[in-house]
Amino acid sequence: QPADLVDRLVQLGLEVTEHQVGMVLDQPPAQSAPEVEVRRVATDDEYAEASRIAAIAFGGELPEPRPYEPDPDNVIYLAYVDGRPVARASGSFSEHGVTLFGGATLPEARGHGAYRALVAARWEDAVARGKPLLVTQASPMSRPILTRLGFREVCTITALSDRVRTV
Repeated sequence: QPADLVDRLVQLGLEVTEHQVGMVLDQPPAQSAPEVEVRRVATDDEYAEASRIAAIAFGGELPEPRPYEPDPDNVIYLAYVDGRPVARASGSFSEHGVTLFGGATLPEARGHGAYRALVAARWEDAVARGKPLLVTQASPMSRPILTRLGFREVCTITALSDRVRTV
């Protein structure tokens, strides 16, 4: 609010950096990938592997290694194909359901069901907690697969950035 908020913010100097879609799933995912094993991150090495996968998939820098500190409400998952970790994702659990974050698959491992398996694992954990609802902010890359899994669009999201200008 107001309806022209994005236009007003752009006039004030912010830049539109991305358009995404808010999506929700309130029934089991339409597809799964039984040949993909998914495990919750539980060790420093698994945490480092999840960080490495995210850095490669998202094109970022590999963060400095640090100890893994488990948080039952913010879970990180690794997907394994042929015993090798190839994808990662996280889920933030609340009293309403799970917000999905950071789904990333190594480029050479795409198309083998790792992303689908990560969605299914988070769904199963949501059901186990009695909150069968997944929500996410879908990028153009993840939106088609999420649609095939049964997610439906509920809103549009415009990301804005304030570019700091140095004098």
